[in-house]
Order: sequence, then structure tokens, then C-alpha cells
Amino acid sequence: MSTKASAKRALIIRTAIHYLQENDLSTLTLEKVAGKAGVSKGGLLYHFKTKDVLHAAIAESIMAEFIESYEKRAQQEHGVGRLTRGFILASQQDLAEGAWFNIAIQIIQNEHTSISTAYEQILEDLLHDDLETSIVHLIRLTIDGLYYSKLLNIAPVSKEVTEMVFAQLLQMTRKDEFS
Repeated sequence: MSTKASAKRALIIRTAIHYLQENDLSTLTLEKVAGKAGVSKGGLLYHFKTKDVLHAAIAESIMAEFIESYEKRAQQEHGVGRLTRGFILASQQDLAEGAWFNIAIQIIQNEHTSISTAYEQILEDLLHDDLETSIVHLIRLTIDGLYYSKLLNIAPVSKEVTEMVFAQLLQMTRKDEFS
């Protein structure tokens, strides 16, 4: 695919993601995305033959960005729990920037795709991060809860409380401080 075509494809995906931050997934249409991206419907169909193909591309793009953020943060950490801290910090950033991961969750909730496989691999990596299994699961479920609370708008937690929760989760990864 040419650089121009790749750039157009990325624009369409990014436009769809921004649309979904403000609107429900069920309202997404190819026409709406094409109009907001400033491309014809035919131009959009060149890159995405169906809405399902566009949905998959959106979820893959979000997951790729999340994995990149997770890996970057994990590399900056050291010692026991570094992967888990990378996961916590990547999740914290994503939630602060609009919870894009929620969009991917909406798309994959009824499908078993490469996206869910990638997330499962992250979770498997965390279980081998030299932390107690129960601590890793507690951290993962807490982060899932923050996402779902925001996604479903069920008693969403304030920004201040969310920051305190993330600080506590990071503290839980510092194994030597639990001894």
C-alpha cells in the first residue's frame, strides 16, 4: 500500500475512533466516518469493504497503541513487577486520554479475535512478573473495573480518586515493600 493510501487509511481509522469517543458504536456508519474524514464513501470502501472490517481495524489500531505504550513503560521500569507497572501506567494514560481501550472492548466483546488474544497475552505476561498471582489478578480486575465504570457510566470514579487508585496499584507491585 502506498504511503498516501496508508495515510488515508490511518486518517479514516483515527476519525472513526474520535467519532466513537463521542457516540455509541451502534451509530457508527461508513457514511458518517467518510463524511467526518473528508473522503467519499467509495474512498472509504477502497480501504474497508464493510463496517465489520473497519471495526476490526479500529480495535487493532487501539490495541497496537496500547501494547506500544505498555511495552515502552515496562522497559522504563526495573525489577520485580516491572511488566505489571507498565500495564498500570499504560492503562492510567489511556483512561486519562479518553479510554480508547473501551472502544476496542466494545468491538471485541462478542468476538474472539487477535485483539482479545493480544490482551490475554499481556495478562499472561503479568502472571510471570514475579508477583503473587492474587496481586496481579487484583490489579487487572481493578483496572478492568475502572474501564467498565467509565464505559457503562456506572458510578464513574472521579479523576482524583482514579489517580489515588493507580498510585495504590503501583505500590502493590513493589514486592519488597510488602515483606
